[in-house]
Amino acid sequence: MKHYRRFFALVLAGALLLGCAGCGGGPVGDDPTIRTTGQEPVSSLGEPEVTEGTGNSDPYAGIINSIIKPYEGHPEQLKGQYYALYDIDGDDKKEFLTGWGGRLERVFTIQNGVAVEQEQYYGNAESPNPPVVFKNGTIRAEGSGEDNILSYGYYRFESGELKWQVSLNIENNEYFSRYPSDATKFIPISKAEYNHVKEEMEGDGQVVELDWKPLAEYGC
Repeated sequence: MKHYRRFFALVLAGALLLGCAGCGGGPVGDDPTIRTTGQEPVSSLGEPEVTEGTGNSDPYAGIINSIIKPYEGHPEQLKGQYYALYDIDGDDKKEFLTGWGGRLERVFTIQNGVAVEQEQYYGNAESPNPPVVFKNGTIRAEGSGEDNILSYGYYRFESGELKWQVSLNIENNEYFSRYPSDATKFIPISKAEYNHVKEEMEGDGQVVELDWKPLAEYGC
């Protein structure tokens, strides 16, 4: 189990970095229409229908500005930043997803008219497979970090916040699960149990084909 301890120490570090810097997306800054999960709203604009634009009527406009600002003077570097709009949890409000090269890194929602960044960890950036959004509202992130180890982390929305549900791990043909109630504990399970939890999280396995677009073209 020493591989797990070392790997998930790296995962925790990655989660902290994501919450602070958004994996290369740049700081949120002091835009009054942006906050992170857990903070009190600093603006009340109602619950507008999300449409692309750059004016005050678009609660995601401030996010665009915060991501673009670090690239001022270096437009060629901005070309790798992409976004997608998709209603993950089926509440008729589209989440704003961003990522480098169309690889999901950050998720934003609208709460009380304020753009809220969901602070979570969406997989190892070195993994060959990007995070996947399933049509049942689950996000699966692959956290494989070493040979002979396969790790999946699953996330779902609860009361407007994206929360980690469970991690499933395979190491040398042994199966394990890990839950938020005790994030340090790896529970040995059978292959059948592993497949059951995996099916619970992924449903029928239908994956959303996100319509990634260059961030620089948002609102155009």
